[in-house]
Amino acid sequence: MPLPEKYQRQLIETNAAAERDARWDAAMAWGRAIGEIVVWTGLGMALVFMAFHVNGVDVGRIYWLIGCIVWIGGVAKATLGAYRRGLDKGLW
Repeated sequence: MPLPEKYQRQLIETNAAAERDARWDAAMAWGRAIGEIVVWTGLGMALVFMAFHVNGVDVGRIYWLIGCIVWIGGVAKATLGAYRRGLDKGLW
């Protein structure tokens, strides 16, 4: 027995709205992950470039190592955080 026209139209509208919301959520999740990676990379690179700006070799090495730690650690944190949020939402 086919659905009445009114209920079928309502079902189509509800599914279309849910699909739009799901697509928006996915785009926001990608944007957040990319934004976090860009921020951590920028902070790490700023510290690495400070290694070339200072006069002392020892201070430069400290900036270099801290910059590498911030850069690699931040990108790893952003990537694993995106994966964890995907697990929580049931995406994989």
